[in-house]
This record gives sequence, C-alpha cells and structure tokens, in this order.
Amino acid sequence: MKRFEEPVLVTRPYLPDLDAFKAGCEEIWGNRWLTNNGPVLRRFQGALAGYMGVPESGLSLFVNGTLALELGFYALGLSGAEVVTTPFTFVATSHALKRIGATPVSADVDPETLCLSPEAAEKAITPRTKAIVPVHVYGHPCDVDGFAKLGEKYGVKIVYDAAHAFGAGLQSHGDMSMYSFHPTKLFHSCEGGLLVFRDESLRERLAELRNFAIKGELSCVDVGTNAKMNELQALMGLECLKAMPGILASRAEIHAAYRDAFAGRADVKFLDPRSFPSSGAEGFSPNYAYCPVLFKDLETRERVYAELKEKCNVFTRRYFYPLLTDFAPYADAKGSCPVAEDAARRVLTLPTYYGLSVDDARAIAGNVLEILDTKV
Repeated sequence: MKRFEEPVLVTRPYLPDLDAFKAGCEEIWGNRWLTNNGPVLRRFQGALAGYMGVPESGLSLFVNGTLALELGFYALGLSGAEVVTTPFTFVATSHALKRIGATPVSADVDPETLCLSPEAAEKAITPRTKAIVPVHVYGHPCDVDGFAKLGEKYGVKIVYDAAHAFGAGLQSHGDMSMYSFHPTKLFHSCEGGLLVFRDESLRERLAELRNFAIKGELSCVDVGTNAKMNELQALMGLECLKAMPGILASRAEIHAAYRDAFAGRADVKFLDPRSFPSSGAEGFSPNYAYCPVLFKDLETRERVYAELKEKCNVFTRRYFYPLLTDFAPYADAKGSCPVAEDAARRVLTLPTYYGLSVDDARAIAGNVLEILDTKV
C-alpha cells in the first residue's frame, strides 16, 4: 500500500499563471474599480457567454452560487410555493428555497445516475408545486427530457442546480441553471455563481436583486441583497477560463485511470456518466468533475475512508453524506427516499484535480483495492 509523503486532498483549486494574474491586478489598481459591474467583470461575462454558447443577455454573475440560487428562485416567483427537489445534494440547494419562503419537497433519485428521478418527482407534485429543482450530481446529466415533459404537463418551472456541471454543455435545458464557481469546483473564480436563463427579461430583475434592489439613485423596488461579483473574482475567472481545455483533459485522464483500475470489480462501482442513458442529453460532454465510487455497505465505505486517510495520507470525501434529510431543517422527509439514503451510506469521492498525476490516481485506486482485499 502506498503512503504519500504529502497529503493528497480530495481536490485542490487550479491557480493560473501568477504573472498573468498580477498584470490583471495592475489594471484593476489603475482603474480603482473594485465592484459594481466593472470592466473586468464585463469581460468575464462576455467570455462566459462565448464559451457556453449562450447570449450575454441570458446570464447573470453573482458573488457565490448560493445567493445566485436564492435570487434566481425569488425572481421566478417561487416564494411560498412547494418545490420538488432531491435530498442527494449539498445543503445550499434547499437552503436557498427555504430562505425565500419556499418549501422543498424531497423526491428520490435514479439508482444509476443518483440524480433526481422524474418518476419520483412526478409523484411528489401537488397543486401547490411551482417548480422542480433537479441537480446534475457530480456533473452527470439529469434526465432533461423527462423533466421537460413534466414542466409542460404540470406548468411548473424546471430549475437545474448545475453547481457541478460547468463545462459539461448542459446550459440549454430548463428555465434556469445555476453554476458554482467555488474553488472546490473544476472551474472557479475564488468564489462565484452564474445563472443562465431562457427569459432574458430576468437579467434586469436579477441585476437589481443582487444590488439591494436599488433602481436608479432614488428608488428601492424590492428587498434585495448584496450579491455582486467583484473585479478580483472576475479576473480569477477570466484566467481560469483560459485553462479549461487543459483542466478538462486532465480530469478525463484521472477519471480513466480510476475507471480502468476498478473495471470488473463487483465490490466497487465506479460511476461513469458515459454509460448513463441521460448522457445523450443535447450538448452534453463529460466534465469528469468528480470521481465517485459506491461500496457494498456503510461499513466498507467507512473502512476505506479511514484507512486511506490513516495509512495512505489520502483524503477522500463522503459526498453527499449525511443525506439532506438527516439534517434538522429537512428531517420531516427522512425515510422517504430509500435510494438516496442507500447511496449516501455507500458513496465516496476520490481525489481528482489539475496537477494530480495519472500514476497517483492509479496508486490511490490500488490502495482502495488492497483495503478491500484485506480481511478484517
């Protein structure tokens, strides 16, 4: 079993060339313009629109993904409504709903993709439902066709939490999608969030809401907040965007190393989005944002998690665990999503980031297999 001299973390942020970043800082220093829709942010906005193939009028940038979700939900008029979503996600998805006075309703996930199941979501719809919020878990695509049909059938909004899905080409689906630019993601702007939406009239509304809902110099039209992305965040995003081809290529190589190492093993299931039926979604291209595996039970997962850390200096993440319904604000739905509950007990995400070598990924996989093959 290989023990790494330096800790191998589950992820590390990509950092761009320091001289290039310093040059951008010199421009910001010269402008003395740090926030409030500065020139660097406007360039970042245009670069994102070009990269994603969407009109600039159909996107809006925020200081982080959580506030992007919250204000997106609010702008769509979801306050006071029931919203069907998944418990197999980070708490921000449902927190953002709760904070605008909406009621998140948990529905179960697909056992293969671990994304919200359209069939389970449909069973949770009531006359008070105004939206469905699926999550592209690990950057894997939801059944976007299935959710589009539900949106038409019941007249509800489809809002994707696409926090993991930047670079996966999934921005053309639903009424709105949110991308997180947190440094744990494959692409980041130190912190940040992005909304992509079909109704371009939302752009002005969101611009107001992220700036306290102040309109002009003399009017405040709603209860907004301060959710503006600043110039330094935008600069980091611009520099990281230049590296996206290399970042995606690196992730693909690491993913392939893990996939090959676990091939044919009945006691460890490596989640490969290329094999999912939903991977035929229009525009989808795997971004390999995470490398999740499923073990046979909780005890095995916990043993692998602990021994990788203690014996190998390798830090993994039980993601998502605990399940959202294990937390006090959402415990009323505990027991209602058995597939998600089972996955939360068995899943482990392995290290993947730009700069992790393929050889190291193979060694980590070898450590996992050695742990599994050791009798206890």
